[in-house]
Amino acid sequence: MTKELDARARIRMDFRSKRERDAILNGLMPELQHPAGDKAKTSIKARGSSLIFQFEASSSTKLRAIVSSYLRLLTASFHVCENLITLERSSSNNSQKKQAT
Repeated sequence: MTKELDARARIRMDFRSKRERDAILNGLMPELQHPAGDKAKTSIKARGSSLIFQFEASSSTKLRAIVSSYLRLLTASFHVCENLITLERSSSNNSQKKQAT
């Protein structure tokens, strides 16, 4: 018997580009494909350069836990994206300097 999912939350996150949105979404796919249990459900939809997260759980406590987990994953994903952008820019600048000499 499955317990009814009574607690719900919807979060929309806007990104600078569809490329950034897709990178974050791809990073979250393993979590979506292998959920932790049946007491909470998560779905993510891509719209424009935004992601819309729909969370459902059997209690407000479980809802808070699943939302917190995804926010931690998103924070880590953002840091990785920012570090990659910085590395890409640094590498590009170094290449330009070498070509100029």
